Amino acid sequence: MNKRELAESIYRKLDIKRFEAYSFIDVLLETVTENLCAGKKVVMSNFGAFKVVERQKKKVLNPNNREVMVIPGRKIVKFYPSKNLKQSLMN
Repeated sequence: MNKRELAESIYRKLDIKRFEAYSFIDVLLETVTENLCAGKKVVMSNFGAFKVVERQKKKVLNPNNREVMVIPGRKIVKFYPSKNLKQSLMN
């Protein structure tokens, strides 16, 4: 499902205008992004949680020339599904 399909679904279910559905999605994503950038965990009940985690640097072997390379650490976003979401997927 892409943004357009999500907006279509929202505007039909809530009986609102299309641009309002797009605006809702934009504000939601902007708010989630701001909170993640601030280092906060974003929890949505019955759906799951988004959390920023730090990956450690690691050494890997370049397969072309067998030299050891260091991949620097970085921040990534992880999603942890809720129990309710996991159960819904099992049914």
